[in-house]
Formats: sequence, structure tokens, C-alpha cells
Amino acid sequence: MRILTKEVKKIVIDQCLFICIIDQTPSNDSLCFKIYPSNTKTSYFLILFSWEVNWSTNLCEPRVCASLVKYAISNGWNYTKEKRIVKIEQGDFWVNELRLDS
Repeated sequence: MRILTKEVKKIVIDQCLFICIIDQTPSNDSLCFKIYPSNTKTSYFLILFSWEVNWSTNLCEPRVCASLVKYAISNGWNYTKEKRIVKIEQGDFWVNELRLDS
């Protein structure tokens, strides 16, 4: 059985390195998926998922990370600017919309 904690994944999208932090700490109310561009830590995109998502989707899989980064960018997140913060409280709908199910 795997112990759920924080995992860090690096992925390149459009020649930009992104850092994805997936926080699966059991004491949290939800799963947190945070995306940072590597050139700044002041801009980020945070998506909160319910624990039920963990049963159908591996958020640590590179394909899933890439899909979430691309979706964030295509929906207006300007990661090239400082202090661009977007927070999605209920990200479960993205699993179906992006077909992220395992």
C-alpha cells in the first residue's frame, strides 16, 4: 500500500518547464494539484479535487499533469506574468472533461 504524500513532477509544455506539486496528504480535506512555471514561484494554478478522484485518476501520471497544465493555459492562466494566481475549488469536473480517468 502506498503512503499518500506530496509528489513533485516536472513537465515541459511549449518549451516552458512547469513544476506540478500533487499533495495527497491524508489529513487534508481535498487533493491539491498546484502548477508553477519554473521561472517564477509567484504565479501558480491551484486545483482542488475530492478524494473520490483519487480512485479513478492518477494525478501523478505525466499524461494527466500535461493535460491539466495545457487546460489551465488554454483557459486564460497567463503563467508568464508575475503574481498570476488562479484557484479552482471544485476541479472534479475536469476529470471527465479532459478524460483523465485511468
